[in-house]
Amino acid sequence: MSQDPLTSFVARSLRADVRDVRSELVAKNALIEVERIRFSQEGVERSLALKRVPQNDSLEVQLLPFLARKTDRVPRVLARGLPPPAVPAWPWVMTEDFLDTTSACHEDPRAIVLTKLAIERAVATDGPALAALGVKALGPVERVERALERSATDRPLDVEARAAAKALSALPTVLCHGELACTHARLTARGVILMEWRRAYLGCGLLDIAQLTEDVGRFSGEDLGDRLFEYYGELTGITINKDMARAGRLVSQVTRTANE
Repeated sequence: MSQDPLTSFVARSLRADVRDVRSELVAKNALIEVERIRFSQEGVERSLALKRVPQNDSLEVQLLPFLARKTDRVPRVLARGLPPPAVPAWPWVMTEDFLDTTSACHEDPRAIVLTKLAIERAVATDGPALAALGVKALGPVERVERALERSATDRPLDVEARAAAKALSALPTVLCHGELACTHARLTARGVILMEWRRAYLGCGLLDIAQLTEDVGRFSGEDLGDRLFEYYGELTGITINKDMARAGRLVSQVTRTANE
């Protein structure tokens, strides 16, 4: 008797015999569809996560398999699909199921910084490959100029933001997550992993640290001050003083406010 399509799909993706395959919808809206696929393999109950995204927002489908080959600090990719542009179907990626794992912000947030840096280093020489996958180079100055075009800010803030962006431009260009928040940093058996790479770009790593610092504060109620900035500086060998940390916060605030 032939297998049902879902069972065949999972078996092909895993290159293994699977049984009792069933799917449950986790989320569905105009921007994303997420399913959990449960199945039995060699008598062990397992699950995978299947995500579909619109054609015009499919960077993660392109990027995640590349990152997963470079480092175990992201979800392992089992399969993906990239339909031709003329086909009205959403790109998809099937990964390890970390949907119900605990946020890494329940523990020392420095572990999240360590994971971010491990990913940065894993692809440090892969700029051309990342660009070919659709990762855009967006330095602090360009990010601020784009943000100011979209928002009506007062003139003093314009001046401060531009000065902050110029100061940050002296720092190295790295792969940035783009949405480094507690919900995207998860505790797993192999340590902290970072999920949700749809807003990744090549730019200033301090902006990830600024966003993480703010989100950890909301998550735990603890004021981290400049601790994560200083830790990132120690790990990278770059002196991050209070002025640099302040610049990172300001540019992060201006760019994220313009996108809200």
